[in-house]
Amino acid sequence: MPTASKDALFTSLDNVAINAKPRSSASFNDENNTRPEHKPHEAFDSDSVPVVKGVPAAQPTTKSPQAVEKKRSLIETDQLDYLLDSFHQFVAGNPEITPSAQRICQQVLHFIAKPDRQHECEKFCGIWQVEYEELVRFIDESCNFSLKPRLTYFDDDSTLIVEMPSAVHEAPLVALHTALTCFLENIPFDRQTINANVLSNIEASDSLVPDMQISLQNMRDAGAKVIVPGMAETVFSQHSNTLINKLEDAIIKNPSLLLVITAVVFENTPYRSPKRGSDTGHLLLRDPSKQSAKNFISETGPPALNAPVVVENHTWCSISSVWFKVWVRGNDPIDIYSDDPNLVADGFLYPQDTMAPVLVMMEKGVNAIMERLISLCKEIDDDDDALRNPTIVFRVRKEDITTKIVGAMHETAYRHYSAWYKKALKAAKCFYMAHTFC
Repeated sequence: MPTASKDALFTSLDNVAINAKPRSSASFNDENNTRPEHKPHEAFDSDSVPVVKGVPAAQPTTKSPQAVEKKRSLIETDQLDYLLDSFHQFVAGNPEITPSAQRICQQVLHFIAKPDRQHECEKFCGIWQVEYEELVRFIDESCNFSLKPRLTYFDDDSTLIVEMPSAVHEAPLVALHTALTCFLENIPFDRQTINANVLSNIEASDSLVPDMQISLQNMRDAGAKVIVPGMAETVFSQHSNTLINKLEDAIIKNPSLLLVITAVVFENTPYRSPKRGSDTGHLLLRDPSKQSAKNFISETGPPALNAPVVVENHTWCSISSVWFKVWVRGNDPIDIYSDDPNLVADGFLYPQDTMAPVLVMMEKGVNAIMERLISLCKEIDDDDDALRNPTIVFRVRKEDITTKIVGAMHETAYRHYSAWYKKALKAAKCFYMAHTFC
């Protein structure tokens, strides 16, 4: 892409960040935007740990909360060590993975499996395509993670992006997923002939896993290629160039894409866990065990986008803006640097509402996908008269998108608290032991 066009896009993203929140906050294009204290929550369920195939998982217990927490900590450590030992054995007789790549792959596994991880996105450089494929094979064959890592590989610079999405990361597309599913269900095509799906976190290619994609499959031809006419990506705390690279990669590998949607969520203030020795820390560590989500959230006020989740005078999650941008295909493949108002639109869901052109462009793209579906039906000699019913329309409510994000704020806040509590409790126990037996 022309450098001028790319610079214009980055400038546009920067302007979004500046207009959406105080200038003192980290911008979307800030090179330091992806850092542990700024990123959302640990990837696994708050009460679960990564499981390596062949290693027994924790069994239900009736012991005290303190005993359960101690046992869980030991299990987490043992399983992480076992995971790394298993990888060492996996690569011992594997000439495809160089020693330097082995070290990088171990860092990847540390990031994925670490139970107290607070950030959701990490970039790793120096992995060749064949090494990436072997790492994926090891993860698929050797590990059962509570949340499967989302991997995006860029062959041109040997870079791997690993994402363990947060609730807030996923939320903007949940209502869209529902609306698209309902839209497709209302179209009376033969379900035994065409398999139409709205999928989340499913591979669109050998190296790309979009947040959401629409797929169409000819069920009468086993060799027919699955058509992916639409996709969507969200951003919470990853670099803008990562998003741009993912979109470029998706369009290069699928130039027939008809619709691309992105949602960008900006934090009001970069998240930071309570400082050691702070009043918040002392108050929350008085609890003999981690609070339940219900008890923790009950200490906050009514949920709203403009209501940061604050517990014990500490902000656990806050949002300053939610911005959407939508592209549709014209005669040529989608150009993410285009400013053609007939093919691209953007707007805010929050704090101000400028979503009208975004919703219009979404509907335009979805209608193009419906036309592609009808075309596929005609290719299979299906009767398409009933498919062009004017009462079948795509509608997504802004209020539904808002509700999903607000609910995700509470979930992300609790994940932040859970990750902090585990780490802080462990540090407090180590401090006590060191001063008791020294």
